[in-house]
This record gives sequence, structure tokens and C-alpha cells, in this order.
Amino acid sequence: MSDDIISKNGEVVGQWNGDDVADLQKILAGLRQVLRKNKDKVEYTGIPHSDQFPDDLKDFTAYILWAVDKKQKVLVGSGANRTETVESIREFYANDEAKASIDRHNLEE
Repeated sequence: MSDDIISKNGEVVGQWNGDDVADLQKILAGLRQVLRKNKDKVEYTGIPHSDQFPDDLKDFTAYILWAVDKKQKVLVGSGANRTETVESIREFYANDEAKASIDRHNLEE
């Protein structure tokens, strides 16, 4: 598996080994200005090691999940500027699912 970070334009713009999302956050912050000058950017789809995502988070859409590291920390947010744990996202997701279920139930009454 490759460690390549791929830009929207398809160029390899960096490397991330999948160990720690804090490292990835720093790499992305450094790339942002350089890529902006070239009218390019990195999107979450260009981040390596997507195989580290737990299956139950692969369909998560409430906000962007950039990457999961080997310690189950997740880089999140549109600016890839926050970290959360897999567990906290699961709790949010469970609450979101529960709210949707309650809403559906209330609509049926």
C-alpha cells in the first residue's frame, strides 16, 4: 500500500504512513498554501490508508472524515483541523441515527 497523498489534480504532493493523524494534519496544513498557488488542493479522497477506516464509519456523512490512524484517532472537519476518536464519532453517529429514527416515528403518528 502506498503512503502517497494525491492532490485533486492527481499529483503526489506528500507522504503519510498512517501512524498518527497529528502528523497528517501538519502535512496538510503545510501543503495548503503551496497547492493554492497552483490552483490545486488535497481532498479527503486523496489521503492514503483509507483501509484503516472501520466498516461502520465508511458511510458516515455528517462531516468529513479524512483519515483514521493506528491509534483510532480520526482527522475530521472540512479544513482537516480537528481530531476525534473513532468511539466519539460512533457515539455521534448512534445519536444521529437515534434522532432520525425518533423523527421518523413522530412523522408516522
